[in-house]
Amino acid sequence: MRLLNKENITATLERGVGNTPLLKLESLSSTLDIQIYAKMEMGNPSGSVKDRSATNILIEAIRKGEINAETTIVESSSGNMGIALARLCKLLRLDSYIVVDPYINHHARKLLRSYGANLVEVNEKDKNQGYLGNRLKKVQELLDTVPNSYWTNQYGNPNVHIAHEQIFREILDQLGAAPDYMLVATSTCGTIRGIADAIEKTASSTRLIAVDAEGSILFENNAKARHIPGMGASHPSAFLQKHQIDHYTLVSDYEAVQGCQIMREREGMLIGGSSGALIAALHKLKNYIPANASVALLFPDSGERYLDTIYNELWIQQTFEKVMA
Repeated sequence: MRLLNKENITATLERGVGNTPLLKLESLSSTLDIQIYAKMEMGNPSGSVKDRSATNILIEAIRKGEINAETTIVESSSGNMGIALARLCKLLRLDSYIVVDPYINHHARKLLRSYGANLVEVNEKDKNQGYLGNRLKKVQELLDTVPNSYWTNQYGNPNVHIAHEQIFREILDQLGAAPDYMLVATSTCGTIRGIADAIEKTASSTRLIAVDAEGSILFENNAKARHIPGMGASHPSAFLQKHQIDHYTLVSDYEAVQGCQIMREREGMLIGGSSGALIAALHKLKNYIPANASVALLFPDSGERYLDTIYNELWIQQTFEKVMA
């Protein structure tokens, strides 16, 4: 069995990860009478916040000897985590299997294949009208049949939320103070857990607001089909600690798309659907967040991965025909 050469691996995998820009949204700040700052996680090497967790998971697994040069990495992903892992596997010359579902967009699919990932698609929904349950069953099948396979488990591996603590620490440095509020979209909840832990560890007064999708079961038990990848969940989260959350709000898929359109028109920026949900949430929270408050938003990725969906008028009309009628 060949072992990975641990020398310089950490530096190689961490190169370019983190220290992403914090951008003030001047136009929206003026309109909403608050100071809005966006943490631009699309600045990471594979284009999303998932670079942080993927990097930390693999570094720790290598350090502990849990994976070697012949290990096959297995993960369930709606896009970004799979892309981040596939990129790292390419660097490490490891095989990877990424379990996806029909909601993955064509751009993400192409990125995964360009990094050499083997895609396994699950097409049957689970009892909560999502695909996660059946994706996880497929992960287990792969672990049972692929020799020397390793599940990175973005849904329960503590190295996920540990990696995301750094996000809040970077914001503290960039702002020079803790923001009054921070909005984070929820899915696996690794990001919001890491940020919540960092708020506690730094004794910051920041009020943390979770933004969840309508149809997600994380905060309300009203499961239904959803169309925005990386937003909401059809299964409970192992990371979510509700006592760490000061407030939550729900955003529909269509409202998330409208949030993306607002950002494009007002700030000249293409953002992903979960980021658009934060913009929609800000408008819903006008009576909750006081004037002149500082608000940090976590933008997980850019909108370039969603040109065929969120920024495609035909897709919008077909997907939200009943809502728009």
